[in-house]
Amino acid sequence: MTGRPAPELPERSSESSMARMVEIFDVRADPAAPGCFVGDSDGGTRRVVDGSQILGQSIVAAARALPGRTVRTAHALFVSAADPDVPLEFTVTPVRAGRSFASATIGVRQGEKIRTHCTVLLDAPQPDLVRWDTPAGQVAGPETAGPEASLALPGREVRIIDCADINDPDEVGPPVVDAWLRYDEVPAADDLRRAMLAHFTGHLGISTALRPHPGLGTAQAHHTLSTAPMGIGITFHDPVRWDGWLRYHHEATFVGAGTAHIRGQISTRAESLIASFTQDAMIRAFDTGPVNEIPSAARL
Repeated sequence: MTGRPAPELPERSSESSMARMVEIFDVRADPAAPGCFVGDSDGGTRRVVDGSQILGQSIVAAARALPGRTVRTAHALFVSAADPDVPLEFTVTPVRAGRSFASATIGVRQGEKIRTHCTVLLDAPQPDLVRWDTPAGQVAGPETAGPEASLALPGREVRIIDCADINDPDEVGPPVVDAWLRYDEVPAADDLRRAMLAHFTGHLGISTALRPHPGLGTAQAHHTLSTAPMGIGITFHDPVRWDGWLRYHHEATFVGAGTAHIRGQISTRAESLIASFTQDAMIRAFDTGPVNEIPSAARL
């Protein structure tokens, strides 16, 4: 798709909501370029696209470019910030497509600029030979916490356990965060469900990494702290189906040298593990000099 105008996107709703996010995940094939797709974005209150949105779109693009298989793992590196007002172009390049497994890379561009590079592994899920899918530890249920206002989005409810304000620099605790999510509607299409699961993997990793450190929190992101997810990997444990609440468990296993590493699990209220994920993030102080402030509500 590079070197020629991107296909025009159909007009869509501009209001941020989960219904709009599902529309955004639903990338459209470019009829003039096999294996290429185009998608739009929702930047919310800031001029940058969430990396986890692009990861979700890449999962959908790969599943549609290699039909008959499902995405089992996806790893994305966010090499430069994407503008939400410019269409995203996804080029799926198969590496190998065997009888069971297939692999591909997805390059995500805006014009000549590469924004994200993603690798995926796909297969045709098989019946269990053995199974072990116990989530990490037990945690209080969603009824013990109130909605998290900073993550409010029409069509999605988020409740964080044992944390009054996840962004507050004075909210100190262990480098572990458990969040319960509930969606008003869950897509029927398998690829869109996987994209929905991947979308929230980028939202709380940096908050988890900062939590043990007094005086530091994501309310300072883009003011005195320079933070961003640099890479996210997700592995889906079939079947990817759920009803009601989902638990996103986050644990920061390393924070230092200007980076953080977070691992996590996604499980159902019935304690069925349906996905695991990792995030590598940047956490640094701004260099001395003027800072272009972005509202803290627009944190990465």
